[in-house]
Amino acid sequence: MITSLYVKNIALIEELRLELADGLNILSGETGAGKSIIIDSLNFVLGDRADRGLIRHGTSSACVQVVFTDEDKPEIAELMDEYGIDRDENIIVRRVMQENGRGEARVNNVPVTLQQLRRLVVLLVDVHSQHEHQNLLNEANHLRILDKYIDSYEDMRAEYTAHYDKYRETLRKIAAFGDETERSRRVDTLEYQLGEIEKIAPKEGEEEELTVKRDKFRNAERIIGALNGAATLIDSEDGMSALNSVQNAKRELNSIEKFDSSYGEIAERLDSVKIELRDIADELQSELDKAEYDPREARIIEERLEDLKKLRRKYGDFAEMTRFAEEAAKELEEIRNSGDKLAELNDVLVKESALTVKYARKLHEARIASGKKFSSEIAANLQELGMKSARFETVTDFAETDEEILRKCGPEGADSVRFMISPNLGEPLKPLAKIASGGEMSRFMLGLKNITADLEGIDTLVFDEIDTGISGEIAKVVARKLYDIAGTRQVIAITHLPQLASMADNHYLISKREEGGKTRTDVLRLDAESELKELMRLQGSKENSAIGRENALELKKWANDYKSGK
Repeated sequence: MITSLYVKNIALIEELRLELADGLNILSGETGAGKSIIIDSLNFVLGDRADRGLIRHGTSSACVQVVFTDEDKPEIAELMDEYGIDRDENIIVRRVMQENGRGEARVNNVPVTLQQLRRLVVLLVDVHSQHEHQNLLNEANHLRILDKYIDSYEDMRAEYTAHYDKYRETLRKIAAFGDETERSRRVDTLEYQLGEIEKIAPKEGEEEELTVKRDKFRNAERIIGALNGAATLIDSEDGMSALNSVQNAKRELNSIEKFDSSYGEIAERLDSVKIELRDIADELQSELDKAEYDPREARIIEERLEDLKKLRRKYGDFAEMTRFAEEAAKELEEIRNSGDKLAELNDVLVKESALTVKYARKLHEARIASGKKFSSEIAANLQELGMKSARFETVTDFAETDEEILRKCGPEGADSVRFMISPNLGEPLKPLAKIASGGEMSRFMLGLKNITADLEGIDTLVFDEIDTGISGEIAKVVARKLYDIAGTRQVIAITHLPQLASMADNHYLISKREEGGKTRTDVLRLDAESELKELMRLQGSKENSAIGRENALELKKWANDYKSGK
């Protein structure tokens, strides 16, 4: 349930904190005091479109925060885990909007998208207003409402969905094969691609190795010149080579060895140098022998590299090309065996089509049975709410033949549901959207909530303008209905009717005042005496009216008697 609502800089509200309790919470106040602003603020923090016109004049941003007690429901826990939101005793939803169009939403201080926010809060609170009336008028929502009323609906829906999904997947697989002409074209394409790869038969690392060889061929003259130059400098007959220089150096050192033995040791070290130089000279000569330029081999390498590059441009590197060839070969095999596979898929399609129709019929039968009971309870509620001659029916359209049923099947089955009502005696049943009276729509919605509130499993219901178009004895009936709903969950209702206000477990007065050249909205939780004064005001009595006070006391006694009887 909602434990608190904080609003800052929304319309007339500079800053407001509203602490709420369980049971029936009534908000009342003079017209224009700001009751609708509170609902607008609540809708905003729950994910409605940000209307920058709501930002208080003279400020650049607005903020609304609502605190829920953590209901410890699996579906809520799953969503919070999915969004990476830590769980605590409370779920704190905070949303900010700015004049420049920027804004943010957070849940337990974790940023969330509006889509994520809406998915979460719809499990926590249900706000009913004129907008909700529009949802009821939309026949696309009637099936969803009826399905909540069906016993074991989730199990039946799961059975249906399993076969419907398999039926759709089988259709997709069959369509993926295409017709015979498409398959023939695809075989030609795959055979060409595989043949192209198999003809060139690339090897892993081959392109890199050939590139090195090609570069050597392209620079053969430079390479031979460098090798020859290096070999000449190390060993030549002109007496200026490195080997001759080392030999001469050794001879000079040997000539002075008698004066110091260390000179001889250095001379011996030059022997190692001579050996290493000779080995290098031989290796250079070997490289020179191999460095002969072969135009034919160079041409073969260039052609091979060009073939490999063409393959790489079409199919990727060696790993990607290998993977493509494997997948292409697999697809080719599947298409070549498509006759057998298509026969197998068609067998599955026939089976799943029949099962999809079977479970669509099962859902339809459940909807027909539940629709009768649902319609009866709605009609009974409407009669209690003063619509004595009202008739209500749930009309479920369903195809007759299996072929038509299958064609109409969707994720929810093959039914289309619409609510039909006749508010007055002698009038024919008409679609719910034909109801012109706001009061009749309010009563219908209240009657609906009396039936579906427990099924929906939402712990907080908010009613705005539930008392539209009603008064007198019917207002008392609405008040009792509203209290009945609040028996198992938190209800927050804005009203201008004393009958509804008298039934409050917690009564809050919304008022406005002028201060410092500005208008501000305040909220006050009423005690017993203040509540009597507010009931008198709602009844139209003056504050010092003895009769008005007596009427308020009588109304409060009526409400308390009903509560104690419950």
